[in-house]
Amino acid sequence: MSIFDKFLKPNDSGAGSASGAVDPAKAQIVINTISDGIAIIDNQGVIQLFNPAAESLTGWKAKDAVALNYRSIFTLYNNAGRQIEQAENPIDQAFHNNQTISNDKVYIETASGKHIQISLKVTPIMASGNTPMVTGLVMVFRDITRERAEQNAQTDFISTASHEMRTPVATIEGYLGIILNPNICNIDERARDYANKAHEAIRHLGQLFQDLLDVTKADDSRLQMRPVLIDAIEASRELCQNFQPRAAQKGLTLRFINDENGAKGERKISPPSIIYVDLEYFNEALGNIIENAIKYTQQGQVAIHVVNQNNRTRIEVADTGIGIPSEDLPHLFQKFYRVDNSETREIGGTGLGLYLIKKLTTSMGGTVGVTSDYGHGSTFWMEFDCLSREQAIEKAREIKARESKENH
Repeated sequence: MSIFDKFLKPNDSGAGSASGAVDPAKAQIVINTISDGIAIIDNQGVIQLFNPAAESLTGWKAKDAVALNYRSIFTLYNNAGRQIEQAENPIDQAFHNNQTISNDKVYIETASGKHIQISLKVTPIMASGNTPMVTGLVMVFRDITRERAEQNAQTDFISTASHEMRTPVATIEGYLGIILNPNICNIDERARDYANKAHEAIRHLGQLFQDLLDVTKADDSRLQMRPVLIDAIEASRELCQNFQPRAAQKGLTLRFINDENGAKGERKISPPSIIYVDLEYFNEALGNIIENAIKYTQQGQVAIHVVNQNNRTRIEVADTGIGIPSEDLPHLFQKFYRVDNSETREIGGTGLGLYLIKKLTTSMGGTVGVTSDYGHGSTFWMEFDCLSREQAIEKAREIKARESKENH
């Protein structure tokens, strides 16, 4: 029985029944009409099926591709044109990890030598029985070269326009600042009120342009990561101190949980939470979370807490603000998504902040999430792998080697 037949074969418990049977001829018709390329590979890495869309995308005919090792057809490259190492190859990863792997940042070389960017999904075919075993893979892929080119053109336009707009916005903000300076200009209260509103509006516009620039960099994979070793507790404590004036201005209490005093007034000592991240992006992501918590909290407090559990470090920012409706939670980190109700309309925002927070956090290998009780506050969190002493020493060597190479 071929891997194709095994792929189509129903669960053993349904074999032989009319409802469980799959007609291979009909299945073949469906596979042949699908616009995505499909290849089925056995557990020896040999191609068993190659549909017409795969022929069209790769330039290889099925009669030539079938019975070849997949590496002969699917040589994968990164965006720098370098062949992807086996450990990072999504096809090999699916074989070794027994799980579905998706990737939309790889390129394949066609039969004519042309490189095209593809969106690739590789799913293992598992044998039934007590011991799960991979008997092959199903590859589904499509050409996204034009789609990405259009996205890149759009990104370049937004980036250029945002960059060009920053100069006149900064100029307007500067002149409004001069007008509002009582040592320079003498204006009546009505004019001062107008100038204050204009100043606030231009600051909001400037923040929108900055957010657009940051988001386009993140979407275009232009974030230049320079990870270093940091203690998440100390980095979070420092950010908390930086935001104290802003919280105090709103009459809020901003607390860092690890700073609480013991019974005798001594400061509690917490074990270090060493993580390997880009410090600038870590500060930007966590700073945006803290800023949002202060912005959407009218009274009460914002509390920052660093928790270590199961070799993971979680930084939580809990507030007593307006909270988020449950129906909005699944969409919260989407680009330009904003919770639309009377409270949020008064506060304003770009709808890009949380999207950027997620982009920065995931780019550093972390995860981000939120829990909320509408009307009673929210807790946003970032989570990263916590390094052991041995791992930290190894990373320190990598950083030193990187810096030495850059200096030479």
